[in-house]
Formats: sequence, structure tokens, C-alpha cells
Amino acid sequence: MNQLKLLSDVIPSDWKIETLDKLTETIFVGTDPVGGKESHSLIKTDYRIIQSSPIFDGFLDVSKVGYIDEEIYNSLISVSLKDSDVLLNQLGNGVTFARSCIVPRKMLPAIITRSVGCIRCNSEKLDPWFLNAFLILPSTKKYIESFDSGSSRRAIDGSKMRQFLIPHPKKIDVQKSIGKFYKTILDKIEVNNKINGELEAMAKLIYDYWFVQFDFPFDFAQVKPSANGKPYKSSGGKMIFNEELKREIPNGWDVKELKSIAECIMGQSPKGSSYNQDGIGMPLLNGPADYENGALKGRTYTTEPKRTCQKDDLVLCIRATIGNLVYSEQEFCLGRGVAAVRPNDSKMSELIHYYLLQEIERFKIQATGSIIRGITKSDLTDSKCFIPHDELIQSFHNKVKPMFDNIRVNKKENQKLAELRDWLLPMLMNGQVTVGEAKEQLGMVAEEGEKYQ
Repeated sequence: MNQLKLLSDVIPSDWKIETLDKLTETIFVGTDPVGGKESHSLIKTDYRIIQSSPIFDGFLDVSKVGYIDEEIYNSLISVSLKDSDVLLNQLGNGVTFARSCIVPRKMLPAIITRSVGCIRCNSEKLDPWFLNAFLILPSTKKYIESFDSGSSRRAIDGSKMRQFLIPHPKKIDVQKSIGKFYKTILDKIEVNNKINGELEAMAKLIYDYWFVQFDFPFDFAQVKPSANGKPYKSSGGKMIFNEELKREIPNGWDVKELKSIAECIMGQSPKGSSYNQDGIGMPLLNGPADYENGALKGRTYTTEPKRTCQKDDLVLCIRATIGNLVYSEQEFCLGRGVAAVRPNDSKMSELIHYYLLQEIERFKIQATGSIIRGITKSDLTDSKCFIPHDELIQSFHNKVKPMFDNIRVNKKENQKLAELRDWLLPMLMNGQVTVGEAKEQLGMVAEEGEKYQ
């Protein structure tokens, strides 16, 4: 009754509240195939299996979706998905639980595992994009958590999902209008992500060509790197075996430890009594929960920061989840689950970025800790890095920095779009703003983003 009263107090008069089962064709929870992850295909097939980890609020990370063979798919066809199905994580930790998205058509045919629920809307009663917009609201998250069974991992089941109270406009066209606005924001974010993916691929191609294959442009007559030179190794450039790296590197290159070319700042959690959710003090980073769409987003604040990162530092997770390397766009307090790497020379920044990406896999293997896997400061600082000629470092910096800058601008715009979504959707849901007014705000963010391009 309290939940119903709370919801009915904030919705417009031309809306109504109904349980989810009255607005849907079916609601079901997935099933794990026999053999668990061992049943997943090691090669791409036409059939996909979706677990909770690729599901984020508003989008599915297709790079994390697994594959199964046709026989397994057919054996679990009762939990297969259709276009526009709404997915909801019904098992998970504090990070993954209750995340929701709509299954993309390109992911079909697919099934879901037992950690994921499927909601198939009745198209005459409930718009799936409207429902997804409602499910990602912070207030809805708290509402869903009230159904948690109370085990060590957060959990709900299909019967509880069917009893969710859903406030919605009586007219389906109004639902679709709100859903379309929400989808427009997601589409803009997806476009930026696609551009970033292309820029990342271009920059990585240059790095691989120059620093993995060692075919950077080299003027053999002048004995130095040159934009108009020939590819070094494939043109017969001299290679020297390096004992520290146990591999050949170009003649004249040096090998140093990371601590000699960058400062490494290991996080240290402040006192819990200094934490707040009111934006007082400095935003705190503790781990993967403080990342959103490839960018840092501190959700908790502290008035007593111990160690901090600065703008342009490289930040990565170092405990439990290892990796998630991104640039910081502002000052954050570093909790014990993260570390920052600050290049001594800005022109080395992009090269160090790729060094760290390569080392992350080694960090995962080296991770130690009886309860939570983690890496130590020495694991990080003692990493061996080859140091090319200064001219080559500067040339690489000049080539890829504009790509890195554009990627960061797009991530900033995505953060603003996400903030706009989180700010406007609750007001759309309680009638404080119209869809037309919301679109004006969206246009302002898009115009601001274009100024950076």
C-alpha cells in the first residue's frame, strides 16, 4: 500500500497504475544450459546466450554476449527472445542487479540465462521503450530492490516481477512519445560509441604497426624516424634481443620501469564517516561501479580524501575487477579499488596508455589476495616499458592525440546525455515537463557537443 501510495502521488492524473502482468504477453526467467559456461561455443555462431554482465541500463554490450550451437538453442527455445523484449537482471550484486535494456534485433536468435528476466509487452497496453525508461529510474531501482529475497546476492523471481506496479499514461501514443525521446538519447550515445570504436581502432592500428610489428617509418639515410621513411623492421632495420623483455626490439631503444616514466598513485579509502550522497566534498572512485559507458562517474562523495587523481591521469581498477583503463576528466578521490598513473611527460601519455592495456592481462594473471584478487604497487610500478627514440614518441603523440581527444569529447557528451536522461525522465514521468520541452534540452546538449568537434 505504501508503494502504491508513493507512486500514485507523483504520476499525472491521466496516468494509471497496474501490475506488470496485466500489461504484458509473458514474463519469464532464463535457464542455464547443461554444463554452464562449458556449453558456450568458442567460435561465433548464429545463436547467442545473454547473461547478466552484458546488460547495462539502456544498452547491451554485444562484445560480452556469448555464443551457443543450434542444438543447445533448440533445447532452450522456451527462453528464447523476440524483437523488443525488455531484459531485466533479476540476479546480481549491487552493480549488476536490476539493470535493464531492450534486446537489439541484431542479437537474435538468442536465449537468456537464469540471472536474466524477460518482459514481453502487450503492444496495445505498454510500450517497451517506455517501460525500459521507467525501469532505469533511480526510484524504480529502489522499488525493485524492495522485492529482494535477502540472500547474499540480490535476487527476485518471475512471480515478483509480475507484481511490479507500473505507472503509465492511459494512451499508448503518449507512452510511445516518451519512449521515443528516451530512445533518441540512447541512439545519440550509441552513435558516439560507434565513432569512438572507429577512432580507437585507427589509433590501435598505428600503435600495432609501429610498436608491435616495429614497422614505424624510418629514414635509413638519416638514421632516424621520418614520416616519409620506410617501414623499419620489414625493410631490414636492425633488431636487438633484450634480456629484460625476452624479445627483440629496434636498435637504440631503451627499456625502463613504469615508475621511471610515470607516477603511480595507489588508492586509499577515506573514513566511512566522511562519505555522503549529497555532492559535498570530492567524488570518490572505488571500483567498476564508478564507471559508466567508458567514463568515470563517482556516485559517492567524501569530505576527507586521502589520495587523488587529476585531470588527464590514467585510472584503472586494481582489485577484484582488474582493468577498466580510462582517462580522468577531473579530480577524484581514489579508493583502494583503483589506482592512477600520471605520465611525467604528456607526450608519453598515449604510449603509456597502450603499455598499460598490454600489461592488464599480465596483472590479471599476477593478481594476488586470499579473498579479493588485486595487484600491488610493485606489480604496477615495476612493469617494463620499451622507450623509442624521442622523435618517434613525438610523432606518435602528434598522430594519435587528436583521436584520443575526440574520444574523450564524445565520452563527455555521453555523460551529459546520460545526466540529461536521468534528470528529465523523472520529470516526464510525473508531468513536470512535456516531451517537447525535453527535446529542447536534448538539442542544447547536442549543440554543445558539436562545438568540440
